[in-house]
Amino acid sequence: MKMHVILIAFMLFGLIFISGCGAPSQNASEVQKTADGKIICADPPCLGQNFASCTPAQTTMNSQGQSITIAINGFVNEKCHFTMVFGNITAADCYFNKEDLTDKVLNQMFGNSEGQDAIIAAACKQ
Repeated sequence: MKMHVILIAFMLFGLIFISGCGAPSQNASEVQKTADGKIICADPPCLGQNFASCTPAQTTMNSQGQSITIAINGFVNEKCHFTMVFGNITAADCYFNKEDLTDKVLNQMFGNSEGQDAIIAAACKQ
C-alpha cells in the first residue's frame, strides 16, 4: 500500500512539474534558502535549472497528508546527489554523472517515459 501511495505521489508531482514548465521561474530577489543553504524552489523551472547545474535546491509539497521533498544536494565525489523523500520513506537516492544532468533525466524521475531507464538504474539505489 505504501508503494502505491508513493507511486501516486510521484505521478502527481510529475504532472505538477510538467504543467509548471512554461511558468516563469523565481527572480533572484525572491530566492530563499534552507538552513543548510539549499535554494527553496517555489516552481518546477527552478528545480530544473538547479538540477542542470547540480546547485543545492529543494522543493517540498504535501499530498494525501504526506510531505514530499525533492532535493538536489550538490556534488559528492563528482556526482550529483539527488533525493526524493515521501513522508519518512526515501523513494530515490541517486548519484548522477555530470553529463546526465538533463531535462529528460529529471522528467523521467517524475514518472514520465523519456528513455533514460539505464541512466536512472545506474544512478539510483533501490
